[in-house]
Amino acid sequence: MNYLAHFYLSDYNENLIIGNYIADDVKGKAYLDYPLEVQKGILLHRKIDHFTDNHDTVLNSKNLIRHHQKKYTPVVMDVFYDYFLAKNWETYSEDKLKDFTVYIYKTLFKNLKHLPLKSQVRLSFMAKSNWLYNYRKIEGINKALTGLSKRTNYENNMAQAHIILKEEELSLDNDFNQFFPELKSFVTSEIKKGN
Repeated sequence: MNYLAHFYLSDYNENLIIGNYIADDVKGKAYLDYPLEVQKGILLHRKIDHFTDNHDTVLNSKNLIRHHQKKYTPVVMDVFYDYFLAKNWETYSEDKLKDFTVYIYKTLFKNLKHLPLKSQVRLSFMAKSNWLYNYRKIEGINKALTGLSKRTNYENNMAQAHIILKEEELSLDNDFNQFFPELKSFVTSEIKKGN
């Protein structure tokens, strides 16, 4: 899952939002340097990733695009699934997507000094280009993946990923809507357990 899904699954909990956002920039046991409630968000992010990466439906989705995206398939699929969450937003939330994304940006900027430098820098780009809201359109996905492709050291096909998204959209949309309620249920259970 990518940023939008991780924020959504944080259930409006500010500490979980922060932890979920910075998790990829906090390696190994460095999460212990953060307040306990933010640690829970970092660990939740890791559990979400593990659940997602090992789910049969997600593996099916990856197999649909693997010939096109090769080793970057997992990265591209994370972004694609954010597209399907944004596209199906009204199925999963009573709030407007735009209102939700504004809330997320405000929450993160309010806590800017607590974020690792890499997360701070990314946030300014994320907000300026409004990544979260623009994930609802294939053009937004294309822009996000083209940006990712430029920041990668290895040859990749991410800038053309929107082509395979259009070709496989129906199948991927079905996979997402089969998978996401299971992920939601898993996360709800993890939050109740207190991670």
